[in-house]
Amino acid sequence: MFLFWKVLLAHLVADFVFQFEGLYQLKVRSLWGHILHVLIHGVVLLLFLYPYLGNPEIWVFAAAVMIFHLIQDFIKYTLTKKIPKNTFLYFMTDQFVHVLVLGSILILPISSEVRGFPNDALLDAVYRDNTFTLFLIFFILLTVAGSYTIHAFYRSFVKNSRPLYGITSYEITYTLLERSIIGIIVLVTPHLLLGILLTPLVGLARLPFKKMRDRTGFLISFSYAVLLSLCFRIVL
Repeated sequence: MFLFWKVLLAHLVADFVFQFEGLYQLKVRSLWGHILHVLIHGVVLLLFLYPYLGNPEIWVFAAAVMIFHLIQDFIKYTLTKKIPKNTFLYFMTDQFVHVLVLGSILILPISSEVRGFPNDALLDAVYRDNTFTLFLIFFILLTVAGSYTIHAFYRSFVKNSRPLYGITSYEITYTLLERSIIGIIVLVTPHLLLGILLTPLVGLARLPFKKMRDRTGFLISFSYAVLLSLCFRIVL
């Protein structure tokens, strides 16, 4: 699973961390936005697979991932424009298929090899550490990816939601901090139930910010953060 975690992390970085607001809007308006997004995916994927780039299989895999990603994104955005109420269904299906495509790396013979950076002890240790990789996956799912997941949920199930609800730069930054605090509390507290009961107090910090005074939004964000953190508390 070593290489799978690396390509999954690369996907999350490219699909969410580098999915800045301007790029998202460009994707909505034009095919060029999708092409730029896919090129970013390719570059990030190759960077994360750098120790393996001497093997032609990796280049074929990366090219296939980019092609499938472009096709999937085009289909998802087309369907979302036609039937916005199914945004969450399209989003989750799209991400599920992405994971299946990325999982195909396990078919390659090279997936059984664990490589690193023998000329750089620190980088080698970090790259080979699956726990560190899993923690980064958790952090992105908790924060930026969480914002896009909640955005898709809102578009499908909450009436009169804003088109960019939860994914403006301001909202992503705020909820990144909010869900990070909730995640840390759930992960490290020795008294899990007490920690979960105290985490709603984090929502009080929203009160000075008019744009963030959304009780439904906080409850959804809070529930997402707690459930995901509980899952990773078990895994990590």
